[in-house]
Amino acid sequence: MSGVTVVIPTISETVLTKESLPEEVSVVVVREGTLNEARNRGVETADTEKVLLLDDDVRFSESFFWDVVDRIEPEKLVGMEDWNYGLVAGRLMGFTKETWRTAGGFDERLRSHMGDTDFAICCHKHGYEIEQIPQSQIEHEGPPGAIERTDAVDHAWRGLYLATKHPTYAWRLFKGMVTPVLTGSD
Repeated sequence: MSGVTVVIPTISETVLTKESLPEEVSVVVVREGTLNEARNRGVETADTEKVLLLDDDVRFSESFFWDVVDRIEPEKLVGMEDWNYGLVAGRLMGFTKETWRTAGGFDERLRSHMGDTDFAICCHKHGYEIEQIPQSQIEHEGPPGAIERTDAVDHAWRGLYLATKHPTYAWRLFKGMVTPVLTGSD
């Protein structure tokens, strides 16, 4: 037993990420439901307190993997830096099950986009440490973004929903959504 369960929510039959995982690590692949439903089901079934949530299309070294696992502690969220909000993204996110429970899990109303942002905000609101890992340390093989593509109206709805749910984060969310549009960056 390695002391960590890896959760991989996916709709794909090919799970490239498994190639980077040490053999002794417990892996839960969840293929049913929306992305946030799959994340929650995977964490619920994890047989360890430490959980590492990973996309299905990332690669990394074994030493990197164990370094990330060693960083997972109570009241801490460790993960790949996100693109727009100064938090962490669900492509790689480590936490304890107690942190997940206290933060309320992944908001299933958000279905398959921005649930990681909401979860990170909930952790931050609880005073938990947020530790970012540079994106450059994780090799991503697949297309950018969430399982379900979102259009501008859908993305705006999600931003407004999160701003209403977390009003003290509204400016951060607004800036993170508008800046890429104005600058033409992702």
